[in-house]
Amino acid sequence: LPGQVVAIFQTSTHSRAGVGCDGCHGGDSSQSDKIKAHAGHFVAKPDANATLEMCGACHTQPLDFFRRSKHLAARPNARRLDCAECHGVHAIGAASESFRWPQFCTGCHGLEYLPQLPRPFQEMLGLADDLREGIHALESKGRATPELVARRKEIRHMISELVHGTDLKGGAERIPRILELGAGLKQQFASWAER
Repeated sequence: LPGQVVAIFQTSTHSRAGVGCDGCHGGDSSQSDKIKAHAGHFVAKPDANATLEMCGACHTQPLDFFRRSKHLAARPNARRLDCAECHGVHAIGAASESFRWPQFCTGCHGLEYLPQLPRPFQEMLGLADDLREGIHALESKGRATPELVARRKEIRHMISELVHGTDLKGGAERIPRILELGAGLKQQFASWAER
């Protein structure tokens, strides 16, 4: 199992950014012996609160939005949601090709007590998937420019604000612009892919 965790982690955004196991779990990365590496402040399997703190150490703004969101506030006495519920644990940023945000979110939204997500929200989540796939296709061909990567990141940040904050009212006002920007970026992706 530890070998599988390492293999999964190596595909992640954290791994590509140079964040090692100790970046989240603590411990001593200079040690090759497991017992020595896990000495000191090491957290193997954090609970929901520790996960929020762990992720929030670097991702402060998403955590701030999430703490004020309905995702967290609506469940004060229930099992707490944390970052890993939606983003996974070790493969963050390396979703399978079949993964789609709209289908994932309907795992809760539209069932029993939670209303279905409005169509514009579903379209925005689909856009996040389309942009992820588009930039990965360009990267595989060596055609992803820093400008295209930055524009995708900007749009992803706009989506993140709405999703982490569960902002339906603000979202209804802001989603049309996000979809417009995304459509323009998808056209640029297509143009670069044809070169």
